[in-house]
Amino acid sequence: MEFIVIVIGLLLIRQMGSLGALQSDQWFLGLLVKLHKGCGSMEWLKACVAIALPVLILAALLLFLTDRWLGLPVFLISLLVFLYSLGRGDLEKDVENYQEDLDRGDEQAAYNDIVELKVGQQQGEVETATQSHAEAVRTIAYRYFERYFAVMFWFILAGAPGALLYRLSVIYDQQRLQDSPETDFQNRCLWLLEWLPVRLVGISLAVVGNFPACLARLSESIVSSASSVEVLGNFTLAASLTGGDQKDSFVGKAGIEALFTRTLIFAVFMVAVLVVLL
Repeated sequence: MEFIVIVIGLLLIRQMGSLGALQSDQWFLGLLVKLHKGCGSMEWLKACVAIALPVLILAALLLFLTDRWLGLPVFLISLLVFLYSLGRGDLEKDVENYQEDLDRGDEQAAYNDIVELKVGQQQGEVETATQSHAEAVRTIAYRYFERYFAVMFWFILAGAPGALLYRLSVIYDQQRLQDSPETDFQNRCLWLLEWLPVRLVGISLAVVGNFPACLARLSESIVSSASSVEVLGNFTLAASLTGGDQKDSFVGKAGIEALFTRTLIFAVFMVAVLVVLL
């Protein structure tokens, strides 16, 4: 069932771009406001309750509905939760706007496009055009990751509750950075949730891109405590290398879209293989 849900979900979001009302987070933000009043300064307690409570309720509901009505309710709920858990907005359109601004030579507009994509991320220091583009690649790569790959990973591993756990963790972390950037409890939890899928995506990028360069990055990332954005960005830049030197790489809109489209197809193929084997 998980494979069918993933295929349908990916086809829908790739076709529609944005899922609008289905991905409304107002209920969760309202829950955070209520918990903030009750938990005070105990950030860890607020995070645990806000994220765990909806996940546990969903898990209990799916357990109750298991084997009822030929499994149709479980399938529909899982599909809706998977769609809800996918990334927000229309990423492909946002990347296209960035490239169009670059093509017009409007670097300020291109910079603003990337800033809008960096919701929930710390702003990096940019001094040159090369650094600016590398920062853009890292940002776009992470957006593809949290939009598709991380959700797929946790959906395969733990079903709809796993996908919901990841999405709520992302939303909470984004809200945390806006309200209280000095706390890092949830940032560490999200880093742990993303540690393995980031490196699995790195392996996938190696298969569809520059294998030796990505393999070198993989060995470095195993012991690295760097952020998911930095690790994934390094994988992406390595996968796009056309020669042995970093300066041979340029990942434009078409390049990064093609790279992650191939990676997404490879990931879905691997999921299908796992379903057949298991």
